[in-house]
Amino acid sequence: MEEILKTLADNIEGSVVSSILLFSIAFIYIFRKNIPQWVNIIIKGNKKENNINKLKDHDIFSTCSRVKTEVHLMKFYTDGEYDATKTRMCGDFARHKVEVCSKRIEEFISDDLFKLNADALKKLIFALQTAMHEEYVAKIKADWLSKGIPQEDVDYVIMLFEKFRYDVIMSFENRINSIFGSTYHKDNFDRVLAVLEMWSMGIDLLPKDMLTTFETLNGKFKKIKY
Repeated sequence: MEEILKTLADNIEGSVVSSILLFSIAFIYIFRKNIPQWVNIIIKGNKKENNINKLKDHDIFSTCSRVKTEVHLMKFYTDGEYDATKTRMCGDFARHKVEVCSKRIEEFISDDLFKLNADALKKLIFALQTAMHEEYVAKIKADWLSKGIPQEDVDYVIMLFEKFRYDVIMSFENRINSIFGSTYHKDNFDRVLAVLEMWSMGIDLLPKDMLTTFETLNGKFKKIKY
């Protein structure tokens, strides 16, 4: 190859175009082992910048559906007898929570998130968590009140659930701060993906927290025709 380049250099006309051609051939030859890697980086980089929207296929959504079914299949008993009211209340609670979360998260995922700097994205994620919480609480309150559950009892069950859920919520806050303070997450795609993984873990823990909450109620609502 070196002899070919020398021959070209000896016989080529001294124009600018010829010089550029000679330089290009030499460059390709010298860096021939690195070029595939550079091309791969460029392709992957450009692809990644347009991929946040593809996170709509993340398994957080199938996790929501699965967990809703898991809680729906749970059964509660009071004094050895099946407690239909408590069982249905638990199912409705989980249904509202996962449906709100699934809908809000899907709306949140967008390539537009690339336009935000890291601080703005973190602020938006915290705001989304608050909005999801407020919406599902409002829905379950309205549902239970419409079915004859007294206001004070509605508030009590929600407070009890949030008490058992407190550690998960605090873990979310700590992990989000860690994700956005880490050098391992290079761009907003990486950050959103990490947050979705974290939320998926929290949703997976929902059946356990629902079970703990409603087992604690004992026979409080058994006589209510729900």
